[in-house]
Amino acid sequence: MREHDANTTWSSLNDANKARAGVYVEFFRSIEQRFGRDAAIQVTREALYNWGRSLAGGLDRHLPADFAGLCKSFAFAPDGGAMFSPDVSRCSDRELDVHFKTCPLKSAWTEAGLADQDIELFCSLAAAADYGTLEAAGFKVDIETWKPGGDGCCRLHITAP
Repeated sequence: MREHDANTTWSSLNDANKARAGVYVEFFRSIEQRFGRDAAIQVTREALYNWGRSLAGGLDRHLPADFAGLCKSFAFAPDGGAMFSPDVSRCSDRELDVHFKTCPLKSAWTEAGLADQDIELFCSLAAAADYGTLEAAGFKVDIETWKPGGDGCCRLHITAP
C-alpha cells in the first residue's frame, strides 16, 4: 500500500473510532435522560460488553500461552499500534501487561470538551468492550481505566483463565 493510501486509511479508521466515541455519549445521555444515571451506566456497559464479545473471533487461538500472538492480534491491532500506542511492559507465556498511551475515544471526548469526570466514566464504560472481547476469547482480564491526572489511557493485565 502506498504511503498516501495508508495515511488516508489510518485517518479514516481513527475518525471512525472518534465517531464511535460520540455515539457512546449520545446513547448514554439519551438513556440517562429517560431512565436515570444508574440505568444508563448499566445499559451502556452491558451493550458495550456484548458488542465486544462479537469482536473476539480468532483470539482464542492464542490460548493458553501465546501471549506474544495475542499482543500482536489485540494490543497492536488494527494498525500495528499507531492508533493506541501500546506500551507492553510484560509479555510472557503466562500474561500480557499493556498500557495504551493513546486512544481515539478518549481524544474525541477531550476534543468535545467533556469534563475529566465524564471522560473517566466513558473510559470505564468503553473498557466493557475489551472485557467482552477478551473474556469471550477465553482470557481473564483486569483493566485499569484512565483517571484524571493519569497518563495515556487504559492498562490491561491479561492472563489465561
